[in-house]
Amino acid sequence: MVVALLGCAACPADDGDPAIPPGPVTVATITDWVRVKDPSVDAFADFRPTDVPCDETGVGLEPLGLSFEIKTGLCDYATVAQPTMEPLQPGDVLAVRVWHDVLEAPMPTTGYVGLAIDGEIVWHATAPIPSGVGVINGEVTIDRELPAGTELQYHVHNHGINSWNLLDIETKVEDQT
Repeated sequence: MVVALLGCAACPADDGDPAIPPGPVTVATITDWVRVKDPSVDAFADFRPTDVPCDETGVGLEPLGLSFEIKTGLCDYATVAQPTMEPLQPGDVLAVRVWHDVLEAPMPTTGYVGLAIDGEIVWHATAPIPSGVGVINGEVTIDRELPAGTELQYHVHNHGINSWNLLDIETKVEDQT
């Protein structure tokens, strides 16, 4: 506890000094995602197969706790949700960072990852399967005021034994240099 107090004593006070550029704001944590099981509230329900096997151990924090992982070998269709931690304003830009391990499947296919805000799909990306390890970066420009507590949904689906890892969703900050 002493170390934590000393560490904070060295931190600059955030007094709104315009000389100190703002940093990115975390909009969702990797620890608070909850599976969306009800298709009527799943923004990605149009992609939902009729038979959705999903072992709960395939959805959650990856072993090191650095990302939120969906293992499609255990759960090949997953939507998770959590409320935004901060309000968002028109013009805010959200940065989404996802990485995937080597993508494999018995037959060539496509993996899909997406983000919905307040029930509307606002971003998605695809990756060919098979393919090597990859990073997917996305951006979403907010077009209306969204209060803290607005629902985010993160979604992955594909066939094959693959691993998709959400690193973060945070506001993007322009380079101040």
